[in-house]
Amino acid sequence: MLNNVARKSSIWSLVSVLLLALLVSACGGSDTGGEGSATPQPSGKPAETAKKVDPASIKGEILWQYTVTVWPEAEIKNMIADFNKTYPNIKVNIQLGPLDPMIAAGNVPTIATFNRLEVNYIMDGLMEDLTPYMKKEPDFKAEQFNPTVWEIPRFEGGQYGIPMYLNPTYALVYNNKIMNQYGEKSIPKLQGLKDTDELFKKFWVMKNGELEMTGDNPLFYYGNLSGLFFVSYLNGADPKTFYNPDTKKANFNDTKIVEALEWMVRFNKETVNADALAKMKAALPKGTHPFVAEKQAMMVITSNDLVAFKKAKPDLDLTVVPAPQASLWNGGSNLAILKGGKDKEAAWEFIKWMTNTEEGAASLYNRLGLITPKKDTKFMKDKAASDPDLKVFMDIANQATKYIPQFPVAYDVEYKKLFPDMMAGKITPKELMDHVNKDLQAKIDEFYKTKVKK
Repeated sequence: MLNNVARKSSIWSLVSVLLLALLVSACGGSDTGGEGSATPQPSGKPAETAKKVDPASIKGEILWQYTVTVWPEAEIKNMIADFNKTYPNIKVNIQLGPLDPMIAAGNVPTIATFNRLEVNYIMDGLMEDLTPYMKKEPDFKAEQFNPTVWEIPRFEGGQYGIPMYLNPTYALVYNNKIMNQYGEKSIPKLQGLKDTDELFKKFWVMKNGELEMTGDNPLFYYGNLSGLFFVSYLNGADPKTFYNPDTKKANFNDTKIVEALEWMVRFNKETVNADALAKMKAALPKGTHPFVAEKQAMMVITSNDLVAFKKAKPDLDLTVVPAPQASLWNGGSNLAILKGGKDKEAAWEFIKWMTNTEEGAASLYNRLGLITPKKDTKFMKDKAASDPDLKVFMDIANQATKYIPQFPVAYDVEYKKLFPDMMAGKITPKELMDHVNKDLQAKIDEFYKTKVKK
């Protein structure tokens, strides 16, 4: 629930209680905004009826910065063309690349795309609090959005971004033919590390010195840090186990996290024959994933990769289910308005259209394969009704209550730097996480010591 709830009106001091009661009764009451309201009224002013504005009357030229290289530029332009069907007089330019060089060069975008809460930009006064924009919109309310991703761009009561899309993480995908081949008649419900270890090991099969079949390697789920969060959550951790924003304390060396990393490393060392795996992959047609070649029985997967696999091999016989409930989390990106950008009102219209309309939901999915953060859109309901695999990911999005913690500083530098030493046996997982936590906490303390919110 939002912290920036509407304020109560306060003009009654000059009017008697009796006359006020009669006035309110005669006028049918006054909407001052309540808990969760997106249209709070300024103190001392009566409620105003929102006026419909012709989208064609809104003009402007905005620059949208993003960093996701897998979004095809042609499809982004198609999405902008969809937007211009409603807003013909707002020109949207795009630029792929990091934000800092753009700001340094004086080319400040109006809209920036972030994968997490960027506290440093907020503290430096570069980002707009979008609460005033929301207050003008009677049809734009926090409760219309997925609650997990809505909270990610919030900071000290302000809304510094609007969720652009959901990335429900993850599903478990099984090749039914291979499952039957190895005697798995039903998909077990994973509860923790022990039964996950037992199931995953079944599908790493060596025969005559070569890999006959592979399963999944939890150490490398979409990068080793994503795997760490996934397995730690499976082991009972939650976002505040990693970092508690209330106390500003990191806890990467918590037992639940260290145990998860120890299992991931042990599984990789004892079960995965790296040389045999490399040899098997080299024998496949160039660019072919082992799962598509039916040399992998199961894997943890994102919705985008599932679409790509089915496109590459439409006759794959798959079962798609949510990953264990404890490990489910939502990710995605959020859209922010920078104070130094041009035509910010036009930028808000673009964000509003993309994130809070049926047309935006359809365009996001049709053009980029992305799931809208807006709950209960007819477009996504209809798509999920006809696509059982998509329905699984929609179920994940609705069930997941966890997310990657929102650190004020980069949290992955030391982990990535020392990860090879851990893999080489030079340091233990516990020693790695002790170092990571000490370094990260020092950076967090320094950040809040030197930063003053502008």
